[in-house]
Amino acid sequence: MPNSIVSTVGKMASQVPLLTLARLLVLIGGVVLLIGDILQAIDIGGLTDFSTDFARLGGLTGIVVGILVGILALVGSREVANPAWSLILLILGLFVGSLGGILVFIGGLIGLVAHYVKI
Repeated sequence: MPNSIVSTVGKMASQVPLLTLARLLVLIGGVVLLIGDILQAIDIGGLTDFSTDFARLGGLTGIVVGILVGILALVGSREVANPAWSLILLILGLFVGSLGGILVFIGGLIGLVAHYVKI
């Protein structure tokens, strides 16, 4: 085999642990977001009360956004090697801001680093 092919395969092999770590962090972050927000939705109780309680409406919106970001993180964990998905996950993790969001953010950041920084 020519040297250039060997060096390319070596570089790709060194990126695999970073992508695996990024995929794992995004997956764990998505699960944490889903479980946390579902438990928070169960805790709210009385969701059928249609009074004008804006604090509860804001909390419900945050829960829905957290669940949606958790689902996107679970779907996007398979696509961390794609820089577009890594950037989307990075922004969504920053947007949510909880423990799961931080894990999604770090996973997206590692995915971007693994793609653009050649070791």
